[in-house]
Formats: sequence, C-alpha cells, structure tokens
Amino acid sequence: MTIEAHIPSEDLQAVIAAGGLSEDALQAITRIPAESMARFLRGDVSNSQPGAWPPLLTSEESRRVALLSAHLSEGLSIDDNERLQGILESLTIECHLTPENIAQLVDVDVEHVERALLDPPAVPLDARYRLALRTSYIVNAVNQARPH
Repeated sequence: MTIEAHIPSEDLQAVIAAGGLSEDALQAITRIPAESMARFLRGDVSNSQPGAWPPLLTSEESRRVALLSAHLSEGLSIDDNERLQGILESLTIECHLTPENIAQLVDVDVEHVERALLDPPAVPLDARYRLALRTSYIVNAVNQARPH
C-alpha cells in the first residue's frame, strides 16, 4: 500500500492548471487576501518552516485551505452513489435526522431514503437525483448553522 502525501499548495495549483478553479475564485471562496493566497500557491513561505514569522496563513486559514484542497483534488473522485450514502449517513448519525425526517424534508418516500442508506443504485434515478441534490443542500444548511 502506498501512502501519498498531499501538499495543499501543489494540489490547488494542479486544480487551477486543469481549469477547475481560478486564483480569483480561490480567493473568493477562502476569503484569504489575494496576495497571501498567491504567495501560498507559489510556495514562498511554508507554514511548517520553523521560525517563519509572521506565518503566511493563520492556522485556521491553513486548515481551511487544506480541507478545500483535499475536497477538490481527491474528494470529487468518490463515486456518486457512495457520496449519497455518505451524506445520508452523516445526516442520520451526526445530525440525528431520521429517515422519516429526511424523506419529509426532501419530499421522497421514506423507503427511498432507507434503501439509499443501504444500496443507492437500487433507488429509482429520479428519487436518487432528488435525494442527492436536496441532501447536499441540507448539509450546507447544517454547516451554516453550526458554530465556527
């Protein structure tokens, strides 16, 4: 088994080079000043360098950029059915929503939610599509409601 290290600045540079994101969009998403983001992407100063002061990014900014980098460089390769199942598991386990709650919010039969938790491809495509879109919206709402 090979473990591959991910360097957020390099991963984000690759996403930008492939046309998946621009530096302007990255700055708008992270709200990190453009000059700091440009320096980060160039690798001017590493936050891990001992004695580097002031740090290029705060620890909070570094955490957010690393998460975004992982989501954009690796997370999009996750199978859509696995992603839907993961979203539903997150809503039921972490948020304590029941399949009935989700069905009501999403406007699908509870059987579709229960089936998608076990075997997403077994759910009719139109219901799976609705589940995917609307549960993604619910996850976004939950994240906005949580303290930062």
